[in-house]
Amino acid sequence: MLTENRKYNFIGELTLKKSSVLPLDAKPKDDKVNWLFLNTGKQQFSFVYKIENPSEANYGKPFKIELAFTMIETVKETVELNFEYEVLRGQESIGNVKLTTNLE
Repeated sequence: MLTENRKYNFIGELTLKKSSVLPLDAKPKDDKVNWLFLNTGKQQFSFVYKIENPSEANYGKPFKIELAFTMIETVKETVELNFEYEVLRGQESIGNVKLTTNLE
């Protein structure tokens, strides 16, 4: 997972569908891939996330995360708080994210 020694830019809520590449009994905390894309419709921004309460996170239900974006200046100019954005794992749409707090 790409979460060590990272400065997080936002707090948000992530709702994921289980990716087709994961085992049936997998939970979000078991997924080794935490590098996803926020899709605004016009642009995609890559981010990594850290689950605040990993044992409570389930697929299909929102859970709290911290997000660290690349291109953070462009992200801050583009995204809005409390708005849901599509989340992609590569080209696969796997859920949505709502940014609730800017930590910058």
